Amino acid sequence: MALKPSPRPTVINQPFLRGCNRDELWLQRCVQPACRKFVFYPRACCPHCGAGALTWEQATGRGQVVSFSQVFRPQHESFFPEAPYYFIVVRLDEGPLFFSRLHDQELPVETKLIGRQVRAVFVQHTPEQRLPLFELS
Repeated sequence: MALKPSPRPTVINQPFLRGCNRDELWLQRCVQPACRKFVFYPRACCPHCGAGALTWEQATGRGQVVSFSQVFRPQHESFFPEAPYYFIVVRLDEGPLFFSRLHDQELPVETKLIGRQVRAVFVQHTPEQRLPLFELS
């Protein structure tokens, strides 16, 4: 079986990846007083105001499902044994959208996911890296 695709550690995303390995969700936040918005995915400058100064803050790991899709046929063979699964878009309590998966929950077809509260759980993605998935609160 193929290895799972994994994030490539960079100077910019290392605080996020290290936090995941400690079961903590870390987000960047703009330091400009007029902005102060949280940012995800990790980047070099604020996408809201263009400021070049971002800091890292621990997030709650909580949010609300705003969209989802049930995946029956993954695009990468390493995920075949895990299908079907729910790919979800979470609006974190801090504001940013976070794309992830619903963790190990089989749900009846009629289950309504939009608007449901979720919380981050950290799973071993590769031997070196844990990553956040979400479960219903």
